[in-house]
Amino acid sequence: MTGKLGGILAVRALLGFVSGCAGGAVFKWLGFPLPWTLGSLTAAAVIAVAGLEWKLPNAARPIIGVMAGSAFTAEVARSMVHWWEAILPLVAFLVLITLAGRVFFTRFCGFDRTTAFFASTPGGLSELTLLGAQYGGNIRQLVLIHSTRIITVVFLVPFAVRLLFDLEGGGRIGPGHASEVLSALDWLVLLGCAALGYVIGRPLKLVGGVMVMPLILSAIMHGTGLTQLPPPPWLVALVQVVIGCVAGSRFAGVQWHEVRTSVVQGLAWTAIMLLAALAAAALCSTFVDASVPALLLAFAPGGIAEMTIVAFAMGIEVAFVVCCHVFRSIFLVAMAPALYRGTHKG
Repeated sequence: MTGKLGGILAVRALLGFVSGCAGGAVFKWLGFPLPWTLGSLTAAAVIAVAGLEWKLPNAARPIIGVMAGSAFTAEVARSMVHWWEAILPLVAFLVLITLAGRVFFTRFCGFDRTTAFFASTPGGLSELTLLGAQYGGNIRQLVLIHSTRIITVVFLVPFAVRLLFDLEGGGRIGPGHASEVLSALDWLVLLGCAALGYVIGRPLKLVGGVMVMPLILSAIMHGTGLTQLPPPPWLVALVQVVIGCVAGSRFAGVQWHEVRTSVVQGLAWTAIMLLAALAAAALCSTFVDASVPALLLAFAPGGIAEMTIVAFAMGIEVAFVVCCHVFRSIFLVAMAPALYRGTHKG
């Protein structure tokens, strides 16, 4: 019986992946930005809402880490010393948006204080859901709010970048030093970073270790010149499909009354956060050595893996965006419990 169930799940996962590839191909044909991610996300979400529950193993995170690390050339590493100017505004943004979200979800959505706090914190889905559940939050509401936030951000930000900044973001994949030809040594180094980083990072799962550690190893390899090449474009597109499928499949089992409540509430809050992120990006561009599109991606409240893919696929200051999101992920996991206790005394 177990083998039969496993076979059914494997067939469903394969069907979901093939559908994601088809959705990506359609979006690419239509000329949409970030087509492989957004097309696969749309196809997976439609299938999930239609009632086909399936789960695609998210083995893409170590590869995303290696991809992100490939942006850390020696020249980029030398410029990192100037990025500290973006950290303090980012910290202020994260704290203020969390406190504002707590008010939004308690006053306008009727959430209890614990669920409201962890629903408003713009971190990763799994990290914030687990933390919220530990403190007694409503795990179903947290999953729906954060899923809606991440999916909406991934879907809207590429269109916003194209419309507001006249950046195409659809044809170019990866940073400017990308090449389609990797030697056997390059493949060995990149795969080694992914495998070793995954093993080292597994105990640090709560702070994205399975992605962050491959990222660090890859950054070291590229920064020291041991390899100069990122993963090839076809692999980047494949990873985008996987990320899109995983994101879209989160809507499996969503009931209509949840769409009318939690999903709509999540959409409203995400719109507020995106407008705040755009305002923060415009303000920070006056004193931070980064473009407004890069700052928008850095402040955008998506998941670390999803925003890394967006930055990499659109070729927008990948190393800067990734550093900001790695910091954000670690900071929120460390800060959220203390801030929660500080705002819930008595």
